[in-house]
Amino acid sequence: MDLDLEKALDEPVDLSHQFDVTSQRLERDDVLSLSPVSFSGHLRKADTGFVLDGQLSFDGTTTCARCLKPVSFRRSGPVSWVFAPSHEKNAVGEGEEVELSARDLDIVWYDDFVVPFDPLIDEQVLLELPMKALCRDDCRGLCPMCGSDRNVAACTCAEPTDDRWSALKALRPR
Repeated sequence: MDLDLEKALDEPVDLSHQFDVTSQRLERDDVLSLSPVSFSGHLRKADTGFVLDGQLSFDGTTTCARCLKPVSFRRSGPVSWVFAPSHEKNAVGEGEEVELSARDLDIVWYDDFVVPFDPLIDEQVLLELPMKALCRDDCRGLCPMCGSDRNVAACTCAEPTDDRWSALKALRPR
């Protein structure tokens, strides 16, 4: 979807759209499924550009970081973007060192009044996805030796020994 900023020059515009975001597009193999991402917002003219405030909501399934079982999640929250013309960015002299504020990082610079909106939604979805989802807080994970699920049954595999320090044991006084 493309966002036409020119429509908000005269009066604010209400927006509503559903985005089909895939785990391949997000480059997250751990995301098993993702519902359509619902966005509703309000685009208005600001001092030097435009402001888009809205609400994003979606749900899906990812894998547990320890045992690989499916874990459901639901995310919903406010989002906001500030759009400013590119010539405003170049107002600072060439080669000057400028300290960026947190607000500066949220600005989307545009050359044309039509801005691709899908990459902005993808970025927000990536920020909202769980980094390491767990099926439960005390998940014991998979055995690194045999691959059995330690949540289901105790594993009989012996812990691997760490021989890296064995040469130093000979130097230790008795």
